[in-house]
Amino acid sequence: MNSEELSSEIELLIQYSRQYYSRAWMYATAGNLSIIDREKGEVWITASGRNKSCLTKEDFLPVSLISGFKVSETTLRPSAETSLHRVIYSEVQEAGSVLHVHTPASAAFYIHLDREHPQDLFVLPNIEMLKAFGDFRENPDFRVLCLYNYGKVEDIAEKLSTFIKSYPLEVPFFLIENHGITVWGKNAEEANKHLEAAEHILQVISLRRGNLDF
Repeated sequence: MNSEELSSEIELLIQYSRQYYSRAWMYATAGNLSIIDREKGEVWITASGRNKSCLTKEDFLPVSLISGFKVSETTLRPSAETSLHRVIYSEVQEAGSVLHVHTPASAAFYIHLDREHPQDLFVLPNIEMLKAFGDFRENPDFRVLCLYNYGKVEDIAEKLSTFIKSYPLEVPFFLIENHGITVWGKNAEEANKHLEAAEHILQVISLRRGNLDF
């Protein structure tokens, strides 16, 4: 990825961050967005504690895909969820951009996980929006991974990595119970499409459960 392509992708993430903030998906500096330069093995991710309604290019910093350490001189700190992004980039080779946000429907998703039962697969409803993930079967019966919300993000990342190594994910997103959603795509534009589709599906689930009133 050349510098112009990288700059263009970061600009697109900045646009998306403002949209997400306006939708109450990234309030209180929460959430993080990233793009990867696979040629250099660098992940450009939002810095910790930044207001997502007014990000600039200076609010992104590069970290090593392998170590997670900063690879440039800066006082900024990488997002607390950098480890989740690194797992996706390491285990899903087609991933070029990762978005982690706290949409209301994803935060409300609850299937009674705990430390004794920290993960489960949830069958998604076979609604039209599933086609956004590129599968046009009539009844794909996709399952989404949901993980327990450990106090340390690194523990969540470890569970995610272990799971993906044995069971490839069926859809380009996973959930952290009582927390939010992480999605990815080949670039920022596709990742955003997957996020919008996933949020729509989660809202349908909530409506069917009677949890939300639209």
